[in-house]
Amino acid sequence: MAKEEIYDRWHKSRPKKGEPGCPEHPGLVPSADHGCEKRWQARWRDHDGRQLTKTFPKNKKTAAIAYQRSQRAAVEEGRDPLPNRRQRRSLQVPTIAEYVATFLEEHDVRSSTIEGYGFRLRGYVVPRLGTRPITEVRRSEYKKFFAALRADGMMNSYRHQVKKALSSMLSAALDDPNFGHLMPGNQVIGIKLSSERRQKARLTWEHVVALAEYIDPAFEILIWYGALQGLRSMEAAAVRKTDMKCRLEKMEVSEQRQRGKAVPLKTAHSYLVIPMGSFLVETYAAHMERRTAPLSARALRHRRTSGWTPRPEEYDQLVTVTRRGTPLARNTLSEAFNRAKERARANGVMVPATATFRDLRDFMDAVLIAAGIPPRSVQARMRHGTLAETLETYGFALEVDWENAPASFEELYGIPAPPGLPEAALAPRSRRKRHHADLTRDHRPGARRKRAPGPSVTGRKSRRKS
Repeated sequence: MAKEEIYDRWHKSRPKKGEPGCPEHPGLVPSADHGCEKRWQARWRDHDGRQLTKTFPKNKKTAAIAYQRSQRAAVEEGRDPLPNRRQRRSLQVPTIAEYVATFLEEHDVRSSTIEGYGFRLRGYVVPRLGTRPITEVRRSEYKKFFAALRADGMMNSYRHQVKKALSSMLSAALDDPNFGHLMPGNQVIGIKLSSERRQKARLTWEHVVALAEYIDPAFEILIWYGALQGLRSMEAAAVRKTDMKCRLEKMEVSEQRQRGKAVPLKTAHSYLVIPMGSFLVETYAAHMERRTAPLSARALRHRRTSGWTPRPEEYDQLVTVTRRGTPLARNTLSEAFNRAKERARANGVMVPATATFRDLRDFMDAVLIAAGIPPRSVQARMRHGTLAETLETYGFALEVDWENAPASFEELYGIPAPPGLPEAALAPRSRRKRHHADLTRDHRPGARRKRAPGPSVTGRKSRRKS
């Protein structure tokens, strides 16, 4: 059997006499395509004698030979060497831009998810790949697409979001009965993108108490929602007065806020009625007293001169609102959290510089695990879908500084203290060094608090003297 030969695009098959040789490949003469990605070209003629070709990358010579052999054998045996070509034309395979519109219209997920997918697909995928038929784009082209996004300065975390949206769309296309069988698979799965994940900040009670002390008083209760109830930032911003069942010492988590609107929670496991400790009940009562207090003459004068409209009554049921009386946005809470972090660090409490509101939820998970609460109970309290998420994603060994906690374990979490906790974790709030009662507050939004004479918030000065 004669050796199968394929066309080498890098070198001339019929060089002219005297042409310079290839420095990389002795004995050969370079062509104008020398160095291109697609080096090997399979060639064959169909039943009508027309020459057809297909190119392969430089490291796929064996695949090119096999493909050329199979196509020539099909012609010799009377078979169609490209059985899907006519089928693709007759089915009118959509372009990526056309299928994006179909996908966003038919994909049955939360409206916020569809909105995010649409922004990433229309904003980044369609401008670069939108004109290509969805069945013809290969993995190498998707790799170049993600590399181009990185070259444009896109953060790795956002490239992962674009990949997630694109992968979801291609998976849906594979299930399409009209052309899904023509696709070579989900070409995005398996593409590895570099990751720059943020290192989780390990908070302590000293950090949490300091954050609650130095944040804007209007947002203090949100710190405790994160550290005691494990709420995500926009779940905390969505808590309503009717959710705070203070007489029963229960709290219902039923919605979250996105762009000011009430939307469903992240998963079905996120819906729960959570026990609430007496510490949070008292903190909520103090918060609502400030929240409903009449504005001072100075504050009213400031609102008039600033041209602010009256506070909208539609948001009166929310526990926490902005100074304008509107729902709290994610960036507003993030800015307030960062200011509190900076103030705490300036006053000697070294809150990790990378800490975010999400770390309060991780802190609660770690405290419950370190306290000896059964893992399944921690999973239910944290509203995780799987036990692995509780133990692997958030659980880490933590030496809990119970002496800096603002109350006892039971007062904080509303459940009986497990056996084996240190004495400091069992001391009730009345016997502890008073934290927030020793602070005189200026209730104006954004005003700093002044410390009254008394023991330090963390008790470090008294320990040094002793």
